Amino acid sequence: RRPHIADPQFSCSPLSSLFEGLAAMSESEYAATVNDANRCIELNLMPSKLGRDPKHGAHMRAFWASTISFFWAFMGWFALAPVAIDVAQSINICENQVYPPALYPKRTAFLNYVSTDTTVAYCRFGKVGGDESADCETPTGNSTLSKYNAEVLPECVCTPGTWCSDTLLYSSIGSVAVPMWGRIAVGTLLERYGPVEVQCGLMIFGAFWVGLSSSIFSAWSFIVIRTMVGCAGASFVTSQLWCSLVFAPNITGIARATAGGWGNLGGGVAQI
Repeated sequence: RRPHIADPQFSCSPLSSLFEGLAAMSESEYAATVNDANRCIELNLMPSKLGRDPKHGAHMRAFWASTISFFWAFMGWFALAPVAIDVAQSINICENQVYPPALYPKRTAFLNYVSTDTTVAYCRFGKVGGDESADCETPTGNSTLSKYNAEVLPECVCTPGTWCSDTLLYSSIGSVAVPMWGRIAVGTLLERYGPVEVQCGLMIFGAFWVGLSSSIFSAWSFIVIRTMVGCAGASFVTSQLWCSLVFAPNITGIARATAGGWGNLGGGVAQI
């Protein structure tokens, strides 16, 4: 007959221990090991800890949801930074687009330009009066070359002091400043609605502005859209609270650090 775990003849056998272990696993309310407060006391990244349903795998599903959502939020937040020069060129705010070198050869941004790759300068024979010059040196001798080497200029001149540079600067300030206030607001919302609803709201809001970035058409629209995308940076607060709610004090530091580190990785992936 089939042995039962309560039969005395099987109480000390290895088979009895196996049945007892299987029974305990099947009767366990959560896939992860929890304490009396139902908070997870381990950070086990095995897929089996995701459980058979949302309740059974609640703890590690919460960990991965907070980490992955944080990762995507940071990826969207930093998405415009690597292509800022390309965006500036597409909306025609580069110095050499606003002031064509052929018509405005004495623009300060041109006179001070030196290629970082070849160290070749715009002023082929040097500048008059050094760094504070208002023009390039006139060639001496029998040289027929122009004193202006416009060919060395890149497709988008966006050096400090130009409208292009100011636009990128203001958009960067807005992108970083908004999360500072947004995180305070998110903290209040978390106390009222919890991390799931707040994180979903942040992801939807951020995705809307990231998608809208494809329609940037002017300097002010670039500043506004990049600033609003910065709201996604508030997802850091949600991710940290989410982990704090499901992990016990003995492991919450490691869980929060892991979720935060892997989430921040999204900013690095955006550079790729």
